[in-house]
Amino acid sequence: MRKAADGGTKPRRRHALPGLNSYRDFRLLWTGSALSVMAERCSGMAFTLLILWHTGSKSSAGLVGFATLLPALLVQLPAGVLVDRWNRRGVMLVCVVGRMVAVATVAVALAGDRLYVWHIAAVAFVQGTLTVFYQLAERATVRGVVPARQLSAAMATNEARSRAVNFVGHPASGMLFGISAWMPFMSSVGMYLLSLITLIRLRAKDGTKGKKGKGKGGKGGKKRAMTAEIRAGLDWVWKRAYFRTALLIMAGSNLIFQALILSVAVVVRDSGRPAGTVGLIMAAGSVGGLLGAITGGALSKRLPMRHTMIVAHVAWALVLPGTVVFHHPAALGSLFFITSHIGAAVTVAGMSHQVRITPNNMQGRVGSVVMLLVSGASSLGALGTGFLLDAYGTRQVLIGASVVMAVLAAVATLVFTRRGAALEDENNMAPPPERQNEPVVVSSRTTLTLRRIDG
Repeated sequence: MRKAADGGTKPRRRHALPGLNSYRDFRLLWTGSALSVMAERCSGMAFTLLILWHTGSKSSAGLVGFATLLPALLVQLPAGVLVDRWNRRGVMLVCVVGRMVAVATVAVALAGDRLYVWHIAAVAFVQGTLTVFYQLAERATVRGVVPARQLSAAMATNEARSRAVNFVGHPASGMLFGISAWMPFMSSVGMYLLSLITLIRLRAKDGTKGKKGKGKGGKGGKKRAMTAEIRAGLDWVWKRAYFRTALLIMAGSNLIFQALILSVAVVVRDSGRPAGTVGLIMAAGSVGGLLGAITGGALSKRLPMRHTMIVAHVAWALVLPGTVVFHHPAALGSLFFITSHIGAAVTVAGMSHQVRITPNNMQGRVGSVVMLLVSGASSLGALGTGFLLDAYGTRQVLIGASVVMAVLAAVATLVFTRRGAALEDENNMAPPPERQNEPVVVSSRTTLTLRRIDG
């Protein structure tokens, strides 16, 4: 080692970490989840197309959308507790199998020329429920397959995966639906099967087991009641005032975007264009989301969360009124490109922020609270939008959405320019206590443990 000028020993430069592709388990997790997301997106979009094009009922389409997103409101909190208790790889495998079977029943029913709204809504609910569990388990697993220093890069890569899958999945769903109504669902079954085969090979460390002689949340080896576990996650989020405010504001913006998606589908249908047009518009948004995900990792390192919130909501407030004026598919695709680009960057920054500051044994619970607040409102947005479209029409609904987004931008600017937001951002930059002894994966075969040296 080289001697420093003061006679001490100069520390060696920290070695650069290998690329994410060098981690076997990350590759398997990424690939299996990409197939799972592709299957979920393909069937999820086909639900809306199926109801709108075969029944023409906007309220029924809203009801199915509500059933798809309702699990984000109902099961997020208990799912977070269970994900922290159960083996996360096992959770992902069960979720893939369950969704595959549920979607297969729709393909079989449509192949027999049978369509029931209650059946579609029930399958949408089951798929949505298992997706909640899967997403929480996958996000928590990421921390066990990459080093802490590469969490932001891993989250950005995962978000880019989801956006890229949307780019392929949405137009593919529209085209398959144009050939035959059952084809998007049978394609989803095949992709779920491939996802299952991939995830079976995953060997990630679970990280949910408690210390020897103690249970996961209680003394004497007993587990705490689920309500106590849920309360712990809620308390953790509630104590961070600006963090919870950011989540509530994002919940409002997600509600608006859910209304936007259904409204655009109705605009396309009412204009007499084919169902595949909706997929192409969503694909344009996916391209923007992919680019946003790529830049999201760098954004999370350079821009504090409070600044990200302000910039995103002001930009959305400026763009959204364009949906009231421009209804040509090319214009709508461009608007979706911009809004999704911003949304993906914010999602990556937010996920990296939450995973970084949350203790490992609370990843599921805190993640469930975050998803409940951010995505739970979307289910109400889908249900309410269907009835509002029937009552007032697309133009009034889009005007209302633009006004609400402007209000959210004003609130974000007011809240996150205060000194308290800056202080919380600074405090959150310190990692949780147990992260100081966290295993750091150097390659798929080697693990080094960094220990804190006291004194």
